[in-house]
Amino acid sequence: MQKFHFLVLAVLATAISFTACQKEQLPVQQELTPDGINISSDRSSGTIVDVAIGNPDFSALVAAVVKTNQVGLLSDAGLNATVLAPNNDAFAQLPAPFNNAANISGITDAKTINTLRQILRYHVVPGKRNAAQFANGNYQTLNNAATPGANQLTVGRTIDGGVFINGNTQVIAADVAATNGVIHVINKVLFPPTQDIAQIAISNGNFTALVAALKKTGLANVASFPGNTTVFAPTDAAFAQLPAPLNNAANIKAITDPATINTLKSVLLYHLVPARVFSVDLREGLQAPTNLPNATLTISLTGGATVKGTGNAAGSNIVGVNILARNGVIHVIDQVLLP
Repeated sequence: MQKFHFLVLAVLATAISFTACQKEQLPVQQELTPDGINISSDRSSGTIVDVAIGNPDFSALVAAVVKTNQVGLLSDAGLNATVLAPNNDAFAQLPAPFNNAANISGITDAKTINTLRQILRYHVVPGKRNAAQFANGNYQTLNNAATPGANQLTVGRTIDGGVFINGNTQVIAADVAATNGVIHVINKVLFPPTQDIAQIAISNGNFTALVAALKKTGLANVASFPGNTTVFAPTDAAFAQLPAPLNNAANIKAITDPATINTLKSVLLYHLVPARVFSVDLREGLQAPTNLPNATLTISLTGGATVKGTGNAAGSNIVGVNILARNGVIHVIDQVLLP
């Protein structure tokens, strides 16, 4: 499985289920947030902030909400939002200082706090949607996005009904009611994407041949991956299985024959699916349409997930999944797909 390292920063807000822990009292001494809101009294029911404060398993989340001055937003009676709330275990997976309430409360760097604020707002979806209303698909969030797609997340479901966000983060408790919205508890902190598909490929050393092919065919730009695109991305080792001049970046860069370039472009378009398809969306026998007209890919889950082109003798293993981009998602494969 390929390992990909992306920016890890931090967190968002709210609660898990109606249990006895929601009735616990907080200390009675006055404690005010930066925006002047008192959070020291019993807040075990009410708004999204109230519910989060009333549950000790969300101390890291509450610390992040306070640190980023988002208490007012999430306490607003008119918010009417769906909040995807990481619990303390979700924060504990992050590096310091984002791994617990004490460390989050100690952050002083203004740039880090602003980044954390946008990450928290990425967990807030306008409109109250209970589990039954939170259908598979794409949703806009409240973080400020300088580029299209950075404020979008995707909901998907496994065959057995598990609900996942952006393919990797699972909803572990749903429909926690609040007066100004609803909370679904998640097991990982979500991060808005910071790069587009081409940028991710260019910045990763395992895709030099793919990048060379994209540039050679004029596909290495955002316009080539419009809206929501899924890319099955062959590694350099996958290209090395092809005959020259398609077997490595240097040979691909040297191609001058227009017919060969056109063929290469068709092959690349065959790796693009015009929708966000995360690993939870894959089904046995799925025929996925591609950006190459009238051409589909076949998904198999038997013995491990594979994707097969019409011209391939066998399916390509999907060896890395759910790499989120502003304009879609990347899955890594170990064989070039042939139409």
